[in-house]
Order: sequence, then C-alpha cells, then structure tokens
Amino acid sequence: MTQATTLASPWAPSPTDTPLAEYPRPMLRRDQWESLNGQWDYAIVPGAADAASPDPLPIDQWDGTILVPFAVETAASGVQRPLTPADVLVYERTVALPRHWRGRRIAITFEAVDYHARVWIDGSLVVAHTGGYLPFTAEIPDTRRDRVRLRVEVTDPTDTGMQQRGKQALSSETIWYTPTSGIWQSVWMEPLPAAALTRVAARAHDDLETLTLLVSSDGPPADATVRIHRRSHDDVVAVVRTGRPADVVIPGARTWSPDDPHLYPVTVTTADDETSSYIAVRTVAISDPDPRRPGIRRRKSGQGRHILLNGRPLLVNAPLQQGYWPESGMTAPHEDALVHDMRTMKEMGFNGVRVHIKVESRRFYHLADRMGMVLVQDAVSGAKAPLGIKLSGVIQGLDITSPDRSRFFAWRTGRSKASDRAEFLHDWIATIHHLEAHPSILVWVPFNEGWGQFDARRVADLTRRTDPTRLVDAASGWFDQGHDCGDFRSRHRYVLALKPPTQRDPRPYYLSEFGGFNLAVDGHLWSPGTAFGYRFLPDANALAEALADLYRTQLLRLVRKGLTASTYTQVSDVEQETNGLMTYDRRVTKVDPAFMRGLNEEVYAAFARAHPAL
Repeated sequence: MTQATTLASPWAPSPTDTPLAEYPRPMLRRDQWESLNGQWDYAIVPGAADAASPDPLPIDQWDGTILVPFAVETAASGVQRPLTPADVLVYERTVALPRHWRGRRIAITFEAVDYHARVWIDGSLVVAHTGGYLPFTAEIPDTRRDRVRLRVEVTDPTDTGMQQRGKQALSSETIWYTPTSGIWQSVWMEPLPAAALTRVAARAHDDLETLTLLVSSDGPPADATVRIHRRSHDDVVAVVRTGRPADVVIPGARTWSPDDPHLYPVTVTTADDETSSYIAVRTVAISDPDPRRPGIRRRKSGQGRHILLNGRPLLVNAPLQQGYWPESGMTAPHEDALVHDMRTMKEMGFNGVRVHIKVESRRFYHLADRMGMVLVQDAVSGAKAPLGIKLSGVIQGLDITSPDRSRFFAWRTGRSKASDRAEFLHDWIATIHHLEAHPSILVWVPFNEGWGQFDARRVADLTRRTDPTRLVDAASGWFDQGHDCGDFRSRHRYVLALKPPTQRDPRPYYLSEFGGFNLAVDGHLWSPGTAFGYRFLPDANALAEALADLYRTQLLRLVRKGLTASTYTQVSDVEQETNGLMTYDRRVTKVDPAFMRGLNEEVYAAFARAHPAL
C-alpha cells in the first residue's frame, strides 16, 4: 500500500501538544487530577515478553519519544512504525507527584491499551491487563516520594490472535485497517480516598419520574448523599447506601431525547469522597408486548412494531461510524474532531450513529449524551469473519442462515476454544458495565456479520439480563438465530435492492447496514489507486442522484413495511474505503448537508404517518 502521508484532518496534533483539554472521565469527575498524556520514552524490542517475569525488560537505549495517547503505528504519535506480534513495545516516563498528594492513595488510569499490558512503578510490577478497549488502573505503591518512574510493556497479536480487535489487520486492505497498538487513549492520575466512589448509574421507570439509582464504591457499604440539580426547581436530595439500588423521584422530570438531550447534573458525597456526574431520564422499548409471553396473540409480522423512546415512536437513523482518522487511527486527534462528526451528521438530519465494532473514549459518549446523538453500540469483534466479501453477497441475496451452536460453526468463526469464548463474554459484559450510564446508547450489538459468533441466543439473553433497559440486536447482518433471538430482524444489504422484511417475523425490522456508495475525491485519498467499495460514482452530483433514488424509491417503501431503524454506510471514508459521506480527512463533505437532511426528513415523515404518536 502506498500511503498518502500528507493526508491529515484539520485537527492534526503537533508533536508538542498534550492532547487532553478536558477531564477524561466525565461520568465521575473529581476536582484534582493530572494528565499523563504527552511525550514518553519508547523502544520496540524484538522477541515476545515473558508473561511470568516480575522484572521489566532491560533497555540499553531508547528509540526516541512517542506522543501518548496515539498508537505507535500512527503519524500523530511521532513514530509511525509497525509493531509485529513478536515485538514488545516499551514506554517509560518519570511522573512528579504533587506535594499535596504525597502520602495519599494515587491511581493512574489507562483508558485503553491494546492488547496485553504490564505496568511497573519504580521497578515493581503493579498490574497486568489483557484487552485492548477498556480502562484499567494502577495504584502507586509508595506515594511519599517526589517522583516515580512509570514503565508500560505491551504486546499485540493483532489479527494473528483470536482476541477482540475490530477491523485491525497487519495488512491494511479492503475492509481491514492499520493496527492500533499500545497506549491509544488518555492516561491520567488522581488522588483517591480510602473508599472511592466508582459508579453512579440511573435507570428510569416507565412513569418517567422515578429513577433507580446505584452508587458504588471500592470500600465497605456507606451512606451517600445524592443531589440531583434542577435549574428551575429545588434540588432533589436522597440518601442511599452504596452498593444497593434505591428509587428516587424527580417530579415533572424532563426527559432525554435527540431533540432535547437534557442531562441532570448530580453531586454524590460520602464521608470519604465527593464526585460530580450526570444522569438522564429516558426509557427505550419495543412498542408491542413480547409475543412470546403466554396469553398474547402472536403477530405474524413485525410490521407495525417499532422503537419507543420515552413511550413515543422513534425511527433510529444512525449511520455507521468507524471512528478512524488518517493521522491518528482509532484515537480522535482532538475533541473538536468528535464534535465535527456529530454536528455534521445532525446537520444532515441523522439522529445518531452506530459505533462500529469499537469502544470509543469517554469523551465521545459524553458528547453524544450532551448533543443528543442516539447510539447503537457494537461489541468489539474478535476471532474471525466466517465469510469473504463475495460469499457474504450470496448470504445477503438469499437470506441464508445457519445454527450457531455447532462445533463446525464455532470453527468457522474462530470460537472453538472455550477460553476464547470466555474472553469475549468477559469483555462484552465489562463493556456494558463501562458504558451503561450513558443515556445516548439505546441498542447493544454483540455480534456483527458472524465475526466470532457463537450461541447468539444465549449471548442476547445474557446481554438483556446484564442491562434490561436497552434493546439488543443479537446478530447484525446475517446468521440470525430466529424470531426469539434479539429484538430485531437485522439485515445488511449492499448493491442489491433493499428488501422488505418477511411477514413471518414478529420482530421490528432494522436495516443495520446499507448504501455504501463510493465517491473517491482526488487529493483526499489514503492510498490513491486502491479505493475499495461496492458502487462507485463519478462525481458529487451522481452521488446525490444515487442517494435520492435509493431513499425515495427503496428506503421509503421499507418504512411503510415496518422499518424501525437504519444504518447508512458510512460517516466518513476510512483508509482505502471511499464510501463515506465525508472524506477520511473530513476536509470535504461529499453531500450537501441540507440535501441529505431533506431526504431524511422525507423518511421521518413517512415513519410518522405509519406510527402516529400515542
């Protein structure tokens, strides 16, 4: 691949930037914290690390410095070198401890490190973490000194392993992208009390005034005072016990929605700790009673069933968001880059995005909550995709499925080993717990296009038990396990004409990927001459005409036949994929936002006629 090395977004960081302007954990904010983003020493050492060794690798000479939190493969890191599965990536820096923190408990949080990380502080191994997309914490053993030496060693098998990795591949081609290895999200430290608050979560009841609150801490149960701030009324104050759910009523509560993303600021205080957070009042459901319940007459079709947000019909219109940038890979180069993508999608008339096989930064979810972006959240895919691109087209055309509990199916999807299945379940449940406080997330997606799929019915049930307040798209794309698996009949459809749902499925219809029209814009290509896609258009006018035809002659017909959610592919180009509504560098918007908004408004109007508000 010949990479366009000059391709960069308007937010490309400079080597001297410290890319963290805001507290990175907005769901549980404390006043005292310090960013550890910035320049670290680094070295790439050939040869796999000894996972059992308590000693750090000897480094004779550092290779240079790397800008954290950008992956070593990216230009933004200042390194842009590949990391092979046989290499160890080593980071090191000295951290000065603020005088007024000394002698206290101090935690260092890594928001994401891909894939296996071990952390030493002053030569002592303090934590080992496996998994590339979720945060973990290392506590400083001795905080009485002026400074400590922090060492992180990382190995990453990328696509030679079965771990969760999304679209990362050692060879970037077609739908596979450049790897993201090492530290790729923010690092920070903060002083903690002996019993620190760890979570504030709220689940709204159907009356849209009652909330079940859960306040958690890492200490023994204690009383916590929760103050919910209301702008035009007195604050709602409740005393709850940490670790135990408790109901709290907000009279005349203002609900959260894409049109009015209202958030209630919250302050939580215990004898040891105080944090600020926010909650929202919102419910999500499917319109009809569950047809599997005894005494309910079974519907033969999902037509007429739809998503309810706060008891009112909602068409989820959420294009695919891969979350990549040319200079920084999976890490947003700047918070403004996240805002730009969300604002552009809203200007185009979309009300959300599907976060595709990736866990984003906390800042992303905070912005979605604040800006009113509905999110469909995928699990990070791992193991392997069972179908190539051509065979997947046959699956789409014939709507073929297959039972997913056999040994043969597990072999095809790379889930033959019980340990690999267990790791996926651990990561998936941890992802739900990590993100469940964000009201913007309405749908969980454990499996996409069969990648690593196994026993989707059981995984969907486990997802629902873990979080009964959201919907589940159990098997997005294909290999659906039947009418009692997940909340949607979920299908992907490229190139072929959009197909109405069968009349025999009682679930509402989610067109979970479609479109994918390509427009390659000269001067804004990652690798000129190797664009990948399904249908190429010669210019912006042709793209607009194709979109208008797709929406007006096909998508509107599906809305009348029971469509409840749709995901257009995609928000932006990614590397060799040129099927974005924007170029990879976001410098060119290929479709006039007002034109796209007009098409989406036609879809919403058709949905409103089919599903008038109750």
